[in-house]
Formats: sequence, structure tokens, C-alpha cells
Amino acid sequence: MSVTDMLEVMSKCSLFRGFNHSETYYVIRFFKKEYFDKGEIVIQEGQTVKALYIVGSGKWEVFLPQLYRPTEIKLHVLEPGALIGEYSCIDNQTASASVRALQLGELYKITREDFTTLVDSSNRVGKLIYKNLLETLVTRLRKHNEETELRILLEG
Repeated sequence: MSVTDMLEVMSKCSLFRGFNHSETYYVIRFFKKEYFDKGEIVIQEGQTVKALYIVGSGKWEVFLPQLYRPTEIKLHVLEPGALIGEYSCIDNQTASASVRALQLGELYKITREDFTTLVDSSNRVGKLIYKNLLETLVTRLRKHNEETELRILLEG
């Protein structure tokens, strides 16, 4: 993995806001690059997630598969800098949705064990990561609430 490539991805990722230069280089050591072909599933709804991923390149579709419902439900498309598997990283539960590559792409992966080691290794790094994760999830929740309210207004 090129350090320049990883720095570019980290600059787009909400997880790494507020890191100084040395902290950024320290964190990079924990991530490994993985490539996925178009159509490959990274995470499957209902399965155990053993890593947190950051989109390095490509487009990735988050969806609810037809397995448990009459039809597949497309939720959104992720681009470089986006997080995958963050829910399970926090609550240790199975995946709430599936993710697949829409084109050849790369992800930066940190295993749950390495994530724990990383956040426990430095109070400042750990606090920043959890603060950034929380802000990312709250922002997503607020957006979802606004979309729900708009849908209700349009239907009513």
C-alpha cells in the first residue's frame, strides 16, 4: 500500500478528522489493502463482520438482499473515504446490510482485533476515532430523520 494513497483516502474519511501528522502515520500501519472485483460481496447482511473497511477506490452498493424480503432494496452507493462495517465494529452485532462492489475497487481493512489495539494504544487516537465515529453516525441518523419527515409530508 502506498502511503500517499492511504493519506489521500484518510483525508476524505470522517474517521480521521483531527489527527496530526504523526498520528496519521501511526494509524496507517494498522490497515491492509484488499481488492474486490465487480459484483463481489464484502459484507453480507446477518453475517458476522470481523473488520472495518474504508473505501479506497471504486463504488460500493449498500443493499438489503432478497434473502429476507420479496425484493432487493438498494440503500445507497459509497465512494472513496466512506466507512463499511462501522456498526458491527461498535456493537459487535451481525451486519445490518450487505455491501458489494459495483466496479473493481479497493478497500483498506482493519480487523476488529487491530481496531481494538489501535484505539487502546493511545488515549488521544482512541478518543478521536470514537468521537468521529459517533459524529458520522449521528449525521447519518439526522439525514435519515429529515428524509423520513420529507417523505411523510409528501405522502400526507
